[in-house]
Amino acid sequence: MNDTYKKLLLGGLSVAIVVASWFLLIKPTNEETKAIRGEIKNLQTTYNELMAMDAHRDEYLEETAANYAMFDAKLAEFPSNWNQEYMIELIQGVRNNEDIDYDVEEQGMTRPVSFYVLGGSNAEGQLAEAPAEGEAPAEGEAPAPQTPAASYECYASTMTLQYYGSYEGVKKFIDFIAAYPYRMTIDEVNLSTEGEGDELLYTGDLLVNMYHIVGEDRDVQVDVDLDDIDTGVDNVFTSAGGGSVSKFSGDNGDAIRTDYDLYIALNPTTSDTSGKLVGLNSGSDNLTSSKNETEAVSMKVTKGDDGTYTVEYSIGTETKSKTFDPGEDLTLLIQSSDLKDESDVNKINLTIENTSDKTLYVKIAGDETAQRVKIVNRAGSINVYR
Repeated sequence: MNDTYKKLLLGGLSVAIVVASWFLLIKPTNEETKAIRGEIKNLQTTYNELMAMDAHRDEYLEETAANYAMFDAKLAEFPSNWNQEYMIELIQGVRNNEDIDYDVEEQGMTRPVSFYVLGGSNAEGQLAEAPAEGEAPAEGEAPAPQTPAASYECYASTMTLQYYGSYEGVKKFIDFIAAYPYRMTIDEVNLSTEGEGDELLYTGDLLVNMYHIVGEDRDVQVDVDLDDIDTGVDNVFTSAGGGSVSKFSGDNGDAIRTDYDLYIALNPTTSDTSGKLVGLNSGSDNLTSSKNETEAVSMKVTKGDDGTYTVEYSIGTETKSKTFDPGEDLTLLIQSSDLKDESDVNKINLTIENTSDKTLYVKIAGDETAQRVKIVNRAGSINVYR
């Protein structure tokens, strides 16, 4: 083989090596480099967006916390259940109100029906599990929102009332329903008249829709306790012998004003006294608040194995616990007061729980026009008088 052919072969081999290097090494490296540069560009864009958001981090956290607070406040407007006990309490409240010339002859209540779910649900349509509680957030992060992550099922039930009363009595009854602490709407009113002149009465049917919301952190159902109610053939409130709904129904719980075990007071925050006060009749270890806003207040009564009664009470996140002797009757007085002006918005969303062996009798006094007290949850044997 002469030198010319050798040079041609060497030249061809060199070209082959260069071409192979391009396809096997240089081209893949260039493509990988191009891909990496594209990824870097995307990451840089994401980084810039996150940094721009981080500049408003505190603002977003405040807005998120405010939204959670709004959610909780709206949720607190609905009780956690509706049952026959509430219906009995409602009608008896009408009968005990001397300003309402009105009475109910018959009443009925449908079973609650679910109509909406707030929050997530699983494939089977069951309520989703609540997020784990007690987990501390990472440094710089907002506390994990428990409420919006949970599922809440909305229920509605209809109460049908057959009534009679004066024209003013009908109007005052509607006002009574509108101001009632539990969420209700009047969907239908049918009126007819009987008699003439001073004897003129209005009769008819009235449909009231009642709403409640059940959730993982809310009581699902309160047991109906009718032990203190004497029932008769024509009247579910009094027997043929003239019995009463409960021990204190004769005076609508007014006796509790002067003889009570537990105490809640509500006043304008600009007054000389505490805007909110929760505690015992003894006056020791009371909780107070001067916040001119709606706050969550709770009171839970239990009885230990040793026969000791204990009350745990709270305003917001501040909680205290005391043992006490209720004596023959277990009573709670809630003393409210008139609103001072439009700026006076001192109110409470109240949760009451009684797991002791006694009925808890609650008198809400002075709240007829102020509406400072809203009972949002209650469990156990409890009778409320307004």
